[in-house]
Amino acid sequence: MNLRLLCISLIACTLGIHSQLIAELTILDTEGEIRILHGNKPVLQYVKTSRPVPSGLEGYFQRSGYIHPVYTPTGQEFTGDYPLDHAHQHALFFAWVKSRFKGRRVDFWNQAKQLAGIEFRGIRNISRGGNSVSFAAEHNFFVRLDNKKEDVIHETWTVTVHDTPADYFLFDIESVQRCVSESPLEIDEYHYGGMAIRGNSVWLKEKDDRTTGRGDLQFITSEGKNRWEGNHTRPNWVSLSGKLEGKDASLSVFCSPNNFRAPQHVRLHPHKPYFCFAPCVGGKFKIEPGKDYVSRYRYLVTSKPLDLDFVAEHWDSYLNSP
Repeated sequence: MNLRLLCISLIACTLGIHSQLIAELTILDTEGEIRILHGNKPVLQYVKTSRPVPSGLEGYFQRSGYIHPVYTPTGQEFTGDYPLDHAHQHALFFAWVKSRFKGRRVDFWNQAKQLAGIEFRGIRNISRGGNSVSFAAEHNFFVRLDNKKEDVIHETWTVTVHDTPADYFLFDIESVQRCVSESPLEIDEYHYGGMAIRGNSVWLKEKDDRTTGRGDLQFITSEGKNRWEGNHTRPNWVSLSGKLEGKDASLSVFCSPNNFRAPQHVRLHPHKPYFCFAPCVGGKFKIEPGKDYVSRYRYLVTSKPLDLDFVAEHWDSYLNSP
């Protein structure tokens, strides 16, 4: 097994929020995954090698090049992978839905159509900054044309985990997508598609169930809207909160103000534990050959009841970060 260990001892947090002594960040890079630890606590795991598909699901649901699990500081898995209700939703992932390439319909999201796919291609580098560790992973978006696979988009994810106090985790994802064909990838207007996160399946609700029981997953946007009122609005951030194994858990996702069509529309699902930032809601667009389509998002994870003032404080810090 090819194992690289990057262990970084840090002294103080310089993010400007609750600066205090901090723990050590560690990256473990193996053939199948990258794991990042904060002290002895897992923060996240990046999937390099496709995991076995659970019993009862078709093999075409296999995928690599995404993050699962995202952990809470008390060790619960916030994300879910291969959910039986929507097996194509892979924890923290990026995919386009209603698309066209060379005049043909393609769909990178709904794997059962077997029109296109996304796969891990390699790790470009693992590095450290003064108060963070990061890695860059390369993905390939391909389509199936005339029984052949053709590359359309080469994507690089740069994942950066910041050193923080022990009671919360903070990390960034930058996605850079470049069309490597002579033809553009056309993204049609659609009600979902983009950077998504699927929560733990214990939070799955029955269709049309609008009750909120103790520990159920709740959504709230930066505009104060819930999962029903906030769908297809354009908030700066979305927070998800509930209980896992009896413990409080919250995760907030910030959309960079520099992103295309920021603040981007969001798809907040009415009963599934998932949402995505979906710029395609605002109309069709193209990823042109040789041009970069850049997206940036920040993730704040706690094991406490959702604190909107704390989230707003981090949003302000994000706005003022380089």
